[in-house]
Amino acid sequence: MRSGVIVSRVVLYLVLLTFAAICIVPFYIMLVQSTRTNEEINYGPTMIPGTALVDNWMNLIYGELDPVTGLRGGGIAIPRGFLNSLIIAVSATALAAYVSGLTAYGFALYRFRGSTLLFGLLLGVIMLPPTIMLVGTFKLMIAIGLYGTRWSLILPAIASPYMVFFLRQYTSTVVHKSLVEAARIDGAGEFQIFNKIGLPLIVPGIATMSIFSFLANWNNYLVPLALLNKASKYTLPLMIQQLNTTTYQRDFGAMYLGIALSVIPIIIAFAFLSRYLISGIAFGAVKG
Repeated sequence: MRSGVIVSRVVLYLVLLTFAAICIVPFYIMLVQSTRTNEEINYGPTMIPGTALVDNWMNLIYGELDPVTGLRGGGIAIPRGFLNSLIIAVSATALAAYVSGLTAYGFALYRFRGSTLLFGLLLGVIMLPPTIMLVGTFKLMIAIGLYGTRWSLILPAIASPYMVFFLRQYTSTVVHKSLVEAARIDGAGEFQIFNKIGLPLIVPGIATMSIFSFLANWNNYLVPLALLNKASKYTLPLMIQQLNTTTYQRDFGAMYLGIALSVIPIIIAFAFLSRYLISGIAFGAVKG
């Protein structure tokens, strides 16, 4: 019996290690490719790092070296792209987390006329592809004078039906009406109850959804492409895409390096919020 348990654990660990390798190897290859030249990359992927990391960094920041003049030109402003992406992703995620938490709290704990219809409309919006709403968002941002600004990306991202749907289920699980009623008896207002009682209780669920919200806003390419018209406001994905042009002759080494740099904030976000991920999904999926 014991030998059977050992064998099953060994098989389980081997399967888990296989899946871990499947997840890690692409990242490692990306890091390796960022240290190789275009010629080396054209030969195919390898597991051995190259020696062109500094050259790729110089090409990324200052542009490729002209063999005739010996000058560089056409680099991309990585720090500015990082800052723009960070401002947009963090602001949109934080505002979406609070607004979605407040909306989900209302759906979970309040019963009012039309609440079922409104929640049904929310589910209907979830079923629509985001690209369908891009034209409407484009026209709206022009009409209210926000086209070309960071707010044109932050404000639409605040309305997150996916986050509201998940947090409604989570809120109905962890926030009990008796707590809300006790706070009302003590004279607390509705917003005070949410901020002091409801919000702290649903923080794990908010953190869980904030990971996905941050990823979506950080990696977003199509919406910034449509709503930003100044290079100084470009996000990091837009700047990295500039490397995939004839001007750069597709400098794959610089592209891999830029992509590797763009992954760093995502890893940091997962490092700080991943401990909430499993517990948040578990509590939100099962109503006790």
